Amino acid sequence: MRRTLAARLERHQDLIVNQWFLTQFDDARVERFQIAGVHGHDKDRLRDLALKPLLKLFLGYMRSANESLRAVYLDERLRYAPHQADPAVRLAYCSEVLTADKQAIADLLEDDPALAKFFGSVWDDIHQPLLAPLGANPVKLLAVGDCLMNEVRVFLPSQCRASGVDVDMRHLYFSAQQGVGLSVDQVTRFVDVFLPDLIALSFFSYEALPSYSALLRQADGLSNVEIREHVSAIATQIRKFLFDLRMKTDAPFLIHNASGLPLTRIRKYIPGVRALSEKRARVLQAIDMMIDHVVRDIPNCLLIDEWHVAEKYTHKKSAESVVPRAIYKNSLFHTGRFGGFVAHEYEDVIRSFHALLRAKVILVDFDNTLWKGVMADEAVTHDLRAQNLLRLLKEDGMLLVALSKNSPANIRWTEMALGPTDFVLTKINWNPKAQSIIEAAKELNLGLDAFVLIDDNPVERELVRSQLPMVQLLDSLDPFTWRSLRRLLRFPNTQKTGEAHRRTEMYREQADRTHALHSGTDFDALMGSLGLVAQFGPMTDKDLNRVEELFQRTNQFNTTTIRYSKAQLQAMRRDGRYGIYVGELADKFGDLGIVGVVVIERREADRVFESVVMSCRAMGFQFERVLLRLAMDVEEGVERFIGRFIPTDRNAPASTLFLDHGFLKNNETDWHLAADLRPPLPPWFAFNERGGAGKSGH
Repeated sequence: MRRTLAARLERHQDLIVNQWFLTQFDDARVERFQIAGVHGHDKDRLRDLALKPLLKLFLGYMRSANESLRAVYLDERLRYAPHQADPAVRLAYCSEVLTADKQAIADLLEDDPALAKFFGSVWDDIHQPLLAPLGANPVKLLAVGDCLMNEVRVFLPSQCRASGVDVDMRHLYFSAQQGVGLSVDQVTRFVDVFLPDLIALSFFSYEALPSYSALLRQADGLSNVEIREHVSAIATQIRKFLFDLRMKTDAPFLIHNASGLPLTRIRKYIPGVRALSEKRARVLQAIDMMIDHVVRDIPNCLLIDEWHVAEKYTHKKSAESVVPRAIYKNSLFHTGRFGGFVAHEYEDVIRSFHALLRAKVILVDFDNTLWKGVMADEAVTHDLRAQNLLRLLKEDGMLLVALSKNSPANIRWTEMALGPTDFVLTKINWNPKAQSIIEAAKELNLGLDAFVLIDDNPVERELVRSQLPMVQLLDSLDPFTWRSLRRLLRFPNTQKTGEAHRRTEMYREQADRTHALHSGTDFDALMGSLGLVAQFGPMTDKDLNRVEELFQRTNQFNTTTIRYSKAQLQAMRRDGRYGIYVGELADKFGDLGIVGVVVIERREADRVFESVVMSCRAMGFQFERVLLRLAMDVEEGVERFIGRFIPTDRNAPASTLFLDHGFLKNNETDWHLAADLRPPLPPWFAFNERGGAGKSGH
């Protein structure tokens, strides 16, 4: 019946296109949704270049059920949509337009109720991805590049949905061929609004960067020395762009190297002719070596290896069009297969990011995970690559917990690349693993969504899934798991601060505190026995990395969850309207370092607590009262303090901060306190000046 329907609609193509034209280019709708690319164009030309090929794509999919055609069709549906807008805006636009376009076809089928009913079902099924809202926490991807990014966008959403991950992809276009330049200001402005999780940057394919495009054109006439000079100049340009952008955001960069696509017409179509000339191949080798260095040198960068993808599928196959020429001829789209191939690389990275986004603790099974075999029964073959990777993650701030159903005496630590001190906790016993995970969460004072279990046994993973659905589960026998953990070294979870290097030791101390706090002693006496020492003062340059880390990582005790970047913190520190203060904490078990930050905005005689952030390591000691009181004490000429709390699904521990300390509620987000009603300091704290050992007189 699909072919019958397609044949029927083909006879009415002009009528359908005219009706679709009235819907999509309605002046009021274009203005209301702020559709770009319409004003200043000949609308009749847009009808021919956009809507006629769009209908051909629809009919081509109806006849063939080719999912690649459907992917291109759905993406072309968004060409003159608010594609850079919030997903809810795009959803509203698509709902309006698709309803009208569906009715335009339904009116033509009134004489055949069975065909009309079939059409309605097929239409709804085809367009479901455009009409389904994204999940609660989609991965937000900002793509910066030329037509290759268009091709990736065609295929990526459906690939990610098939993996159980929603992706919200926005695209900023630049191209040497189209004369649209690359502007770091444009990108940073969009970053400030969109707040992407990942930023993809394609400087080369398809000849996006003018200096690269020029180099390819000249390649066959250049010496090796001249090639190196050109590549060095391109490297300088790219590094400056990336360093400027990195100052604005810690979102991981997905940086493309060069594939050499698009091919020249001769090398694309003539059999037996190599895809790339010798000199072009040499240029690409130099470019890709340069990008390898860039990715290693700039924090939180991952490589999208275009060259490897093109070699894997061959350059000529990558250059083939997804859509038959009869459909794309005289159209605005020219989607190649390469975009779909590259989209698979993206999907793998996005799955890794989604799985490990909140990871702080890696729960590690032993038998058949860190080695092949059962250590209690036999000699085993160690996976030293896996063990060394876990050690690297530990050194960069991830916490490792040994989670093995075993007897401790059976573990031959001397054979391993990991030792007992690499694990913050060892849960080597015969208890159900879910029970051991719950115990670990209590001892470390961390939410279950911070835990990732690496285990080879599908039964064990399913038992944990059924009881603790917040825990991320990864199969140790799946290569994706180890690719993801290696990528974790380049995700923001693993910030290379001093606190990160000490994190295992500090959380081991936290477990000791937890045991002490449950000793049953009188609370005041118990607090006094801990030897709590606080330090407080303005943020300094050396504090910047740790302060940013707290804002980026802290979710529970975070009053407004504003994710300040280093650049924002530095700008605020220079601005007299703001005060940024840090609090350090130590006790008899060890030094916890900087565990609290207060951002105050100065408004005449008011002082607004814009953000109060405290590490979970400091919870339970009333250190939050110390942060509030000492921030109040250093601010002068104050008549009133205002506290701001914006609730999220995770910051309930901070919800009563201002209520508990005498503030009165103004509205849903603001609380106030007269300056002479400051809360007292807890008596069990001693206070040192920052940088000194002397007791202060607070």
